[in-house]
Amino acid sequence: MEPWKDLFLALPLPEIWLRILLFVTFGLHLLFVLLMLGTAMLGFVFFLRDCCAADRTDMGWNQRMVKSHLGLKSLAVVLGVGPLLIIQVIYSLGFFTATGLYAFTWLAVIPLLILAFLAIELFEHKMLSRPWLPFLSGAIGLGALLTVPAIFTGALSLMERPGEWTAFAAKALSPTSVYLPHWILRYLHVLGAAVVFGAAFHLFFTAGQAPDKRARLHAWLFGGILFQVAVGAPLLFTVADVFNWPVLTSVTLGTIAAMAMAWTLRPATAQTPAPARTGRALLVLLPLVFVSMLAARQSLQDATLMTLHKEARAELTRESADLDRFRESALKTFRLKLATVYDNGTTIYEKSCQPCHGVGGLGDGPAAKRLLIRPEDLAAVRADRDYVRSMILTGVPGSGMPYFTVFDKDKIDSLLDRMDKSFSLFGPTTVPRREVGEPARDIWKNTCATCHGLTGRPSEFGLTLQPAPPDLGRFSLEPERSLQIITDGYPGTVMQPYRALPESVRLDLVSIAANLRR
Repeated sequence: MEPWKDLFLALPLPEIWLRILLFVTFGLHLLFVLLMLGTAMLGFVFFLRDCCAADRTDMGWNQRMVKSHLGLKSLAVVLGVGPLLIIQVIYSLGFFTATGLYAFTWLAVIPLLILAFLAIELFEHKMLSRPWLPFLSGAIGLGALLTVPAIFTGALSLMERPGEWTAFAAKALSPTSVYLPHWILRYLHVLGAAVVFGAAFHLFFTAGQAPDKRARLHAWLFGGILFQVAVGAPLLFTVADVFNWPVLTSVTLGTIAAMAMAWTLRPATAQTPAPARTGRALLVLLPLVFVSMLAARQSLQDATLMTLHKEARAELTRESADLDRFRESALKTFRLKLATVYDNGTTIYEKSCQPCHGVGGLGDGPAAKRLLIRPEDLAAVRADRDYVRSMILTGVPGSGMPYFTVFDKDKIDSLLDRMDKSFSLFGPTTVPRREVGEPARDIWKNTCATCHGLTGRPSEFGLTLQPAPPDLGRFSLEPERSLQIITDGYPGTVMQPYRALPESVRLDLVSIAANLRR
């Protein structure tokens, strides 16, 4: 197998560039996914809190906060196309295997997202009305929205564990597998990150300087960081088998940044928040945590999936080398079968020519009666092989003769051989033995040459006709057929009947036409 024929293993860019592109595009997508999830989760929780406390004074702020979900989800969806396409290319084997194994839920992503987006829109619009409608729509929307990352993390977790594919295909989710706890912890880690980034986003953009709102978001941000650290520790144990130094470095750096952020947001400072100092700390530490964790995630993926990709390419090369020794004999056998069953001249004539030209080539096939211009009587044609080949390839514009560029050279040669054998198509022209009189020469010069040219090659005017007259220097007809056309014309074309001419003159014209073939 040649590499360019294997779409799943061909890389359009050097591997390092694809990995950089994946890191950047996935980072942007993940950022807006976390902001979208965090906004929906916090918005619903704050809604419940205000409803339970029967204090709806902050419901307007809560509605503004959820309203930002519209822009965030649009960016999350659009930015998700890039990494999804790159993952399909760079991790093709793992991606398509995992999504195939996850097909029963993978196909549910689109309807779940539609349901989630519509329900959360309704939740936001009706938040200030009676509580039951926003509660119902918010619960449905948030439930559908949180199901989507569960599917994605499940598929990605499975993609990164080739050793689990067979067992998953046999038993689906198994409590004894390492995969299941890894998936659950990874999913919780994503939800924790969504709370952290959602709270930080609204701390900057919607809370303003209101102390109660800032305190509420501080608390969720602080709790989210501690939750991340608590979930992250056992999550590391589930990937211990592919742990490496890049992963260890990234995780250590991210953990230190997360702990520094937690120290900055500790409850003692939240009671007396210093917005400027807290904001600067978040602007430095939050991106550091995000990039570190993203780098650790991609290092883990590369450690497994790039190795898998290289092994697949090596296996492909080995298999190709093993199969090369059978290539020629297999192709020879295959071509022989094709030539026997499909690609021989007899079959091609029966399927492509016979419907119009008929079994005997007389132009009386079953489709001929539906044509305005009768197909030529092949049994009466004597022509050059290359001329007939060109008519087969280009057709005869203005007539019912189509072009057959679908056939390659070997097939057309086979067809020409068959027609020559059946109709003597390329035989010599039969030239009547008679002295041509002067009247016939004058008629040819003054009438026939207008279209056919003096030498039989179509004149400039003749080439404008549809269909154009044949090149009589390379194409001739048996005398009987030629006399018939001169006498009765060729219905459907501009060839008029000349039956008013004396028979001797018409026979002389037949002789002139026959002598033109070079």
